[in-house]
Amino acid sequence: MAKVLSIYCSSCGTEIQSGTRFCPSCGSAQAPNPDPLATATSTPAPPRSAQPAMRSTPRSSASSSSISQGRFLPGALLAARYRIIALLGRGGMGEVYRADDLTLAQPVALKFLPEALTDDPASLERFRNEVRIARRISHPNVCRIYDIGEADGLTFLSMEYVDGEDLGSLLRRIGRLPGDKALEIARKLCAGLAAAHDKGVLHRDLKPANIMLNSQGEVTIMDFGLAELAEHITQDQVRYGTPAYMAPEQLAGKEVSTKSDIYSLGLVLYEIFTGKRAFQAETLAEIVRTRTETPTPANPSSLVLPPAK
Repeated sequence: MAKVLSIYCSSCGTEIQSGTRFCPSCGSAQAPNPDPLATATSTPAPPRSAQPAMRSTPRSSASSSSISQGRFLPGALLAARYRIIALLGRGGMGEVYRADDLTLAQPVALKFLPEALTDDPASLERFRNEVRIARRISHPNVCRIYDIGEADGLTFLSMEYVDGEDLGSLLRRIGRLPGDKALEIARKLCAGLAAAHDKGVLHRDLKPANIMLNSQGEVTIMDFGLAELAEHITQDQVRYGTPAYMAPEQLAGKEVSTKSDIYSLGLVLYEIFTGKRAFQAETLAEIVRTRTETPTPANPSSLVLPPAK
């Protein structure tokens, strides 16, 4: 007899029920499952820290290997400058590699953009403009963008390599953070976001999965400007944003502002200090309703903030 197929979140690897539109763990939108009663396979569940699966098959290339290995093998030289070290992960935007920048003599991350970007000159120009703006940000709590390049017919972004764990994975692993650690992270997030806003740069998809923490306790906000790029390419704002952390105006498809980022930051901070989501919802309709109709009272027993002086 056929068994119900185990479904896993494409962003965090959490097992979810078939037909669930949004992951209850990380809030990411999920692709519809066309066959919820498909026979289960013996393939093991992906680790909870796994990166999203690739959404499309890469173009054939002499540098291609199996999808599990990535398009570029370790040791490959791209654009006569970047030596591939390892595949870090895949997402809806494309593959991400760790590489050595032979020109700058430093490790970098190479984030490849969708083929739709390369095939659309208008989207490519918007991307270049976004990068020019994002490069204005120079702050220890914001991932630094270095350059744009091309390899194997694809466009990629060279950026600061951050070795650590994303905040979403950390919260799933240990739950609520100690009070002093939560305060330290909160201060650094506020400082990084303020620095970006001072340069006129919005994030549009601030969430725990886009915040990295290294072993020294440094906090880095990732992917400034990329959410808007994804919206231009797909014309699908909800798909590339994360509804669980969106402001009401963003959920409604309206224009976003610094206030929208601050709203998302507030949801992240709530989760850091309480160990829980501010709003619990599984469908887009429920998410919209909770934002506008259901205030979330702070439970004093779950807060770790010291009293104000």
